[in-house]
Parts: sequence; C-alpha cells; structure tokens
Amino acid sequence: MDYKIDLHVHSNISDGSYTPKELVKFAVKENIKAIALTDHDSIEGINEASKIAKMNNIDFLNGIEISSLYKEGRILHILGIGINIETEEFVHAYTNMKKAREDGVKHILEKIEEQGIYIDVNTVREKALGKYLDRYDIYRYFIENNICNSAQEIWDKYLDPIPYGEGELIKTEDALNIIKKSGGLSFLAHYNKEIGLKGFTKEEIEEEIKYLISVGLDGVERYYPSFEEKDYKFLDYLIKKYNLKISGGTDFHGKNRPEINIGSGYNNNLFIPYSVYENIINRV
Repeated sequence: MDYKIDLHVHSNISDGSYTPKELVKFAVKENIKAIALTDHDSIEGINEASKIAKMNNIDFLNGIEISSLYKEGRILHILGIGINIETEEFVHAYTNMKKAREDGVKHILEKIEEQGIYIDVNTVREKALGKYLDRYDIYRYFIENNICNSAQEIWDKYLDPIPYGEGELIKTEDALNIIKKSGGLSFLAHYNKEIGLKGFTKEEIEEEIKYLISVGLDGVERYYPSFEEKDYKFLDYLIKKYNLKISGGTDFHGKNRPEINIGSGYNNNLFIPYSVYENIINRV
C-alpha cells in the first residue's frame, strides 16, 4: 500500500486555521502517513506538532517555508525540510529575521490605519502565538474579527502592498545556505507562482534554476495542487537534467483555503507517493 503524505502544510502559527495539534489530528483523520510542518518564516509550531505526530504514528519532518529575497526584489518561497532548528547558524539567522519583523509591525499598523482600520499593537501582542510579532499576527487579527471576506483579501488589500523592511527577508542565497547547514534539504516551492518564477520563459526559468543549484538549491516541489500537465512535464525535464531532489505538498491552510484538502489537493487531484518522504529522510 502506498501511503498519502503531505510535505507542505501550514498551521495557525502562520496563516493556517488549525493549531499544530489540530493539524496533526486532522492528518490522522485523513489517513496521512507523513507530513512536514512548513509554516511561513516560523518554527514555533514544530515541537508541538512533532510530539502529537509521534503519539499518532505519523512520520514527521521539521520544516519551514522561507520568504526569501531574490534578484530585483522578487520573493521566492524556499521550503527547508528535515532541518535541525537548534543549529547555531539557523538560530542566529532566524532570530535576526524575527526581530526585524517585530520592529516592522508598528509601520504595518500605521499603513493599515491609513486605510481606515485602527489596530492596537498591544491587542495584537496579547494574542501572539510566537515570541516575536510579525504580519501573521496582524493577519490573525483580521481573521478573528471578520474584517475581510476572505483570507486572500487580507493579503491582497492590506498586507502584501506593504513592502518588507530591512532584514525582514533572508536573501535566497543565505536561506539555501542556512538550510544546508542545519542538515535539511531545500526545495523551490510552487515555481510558477508570483512568489516564484512566474513571468519568465521556460528558458529563463531553467537559467534561474541553474543559478539556484549553483548556490545550494537541492530540489523542487514536484507535486502541487495547481500544477497542470505542462508544469509536470517541464519539472520532470529539469529534475532529470539537473538530478534534482523532489518534494510535494498541498500548501494546506485548513479553513483559510477550504478548497484544498490535506494530502489530496483540489478534489483529490494530488497524490504524493510515500517514496518522496523516504527519499528525503534518507538524505537528511
């Protein structure tokens, strides 16, 4: 029997709707055998999720989805899977990034107030789920107070238009290096999204992938719910030519993206073989 797995899921520590514990419990219910918790720029939920996964006989991998600063201000999402979150290099880079984000919260709230919504920073802090504040805490405030009609509207209208400040984004090259030094594997997430390489031709994408490999990229997210047949063919070409490792996941956000289910994507359009997990665990 080939088990279902999902190596790209989010909890409410970033922008998912389930707590890390609830997320793992839901994975159990959906017969998921292996998961990686890959919250955006956060590892705060890993210890809880890992503990619950072990209790429920689910294979678990530490993960993070780093919003990294690439060329000409483009943001690439890099998945770090199988990372040791206690290495000196990881802790140093992570702490500096989180401190910079907390410093930027006041500016974000000022910009949101200019659009007619006042949010007291102390109210946000009272409900913060991690040690440092960031824009995901503001996002949760919007969700909890039903300010927007959808989760995506929060990003499109209020948060994404506000640029990241100095130090809030780790450079892509540094992110790849940090993941490697923490014993994990790095994967370019959803290569064809805006937070990816959308807008480039296939030839240009291949050149960017070659560059990323040269600075430490291990592989690509081969399985993703919005990929079409042409995407899979192109990815398989790159994977074979450059001997890339592969990962895959649904980018599950729970009720904040209800159209996507853990382990199966849109209307069961995704199946990630258990061998993908085995190949990763054999290399980390």
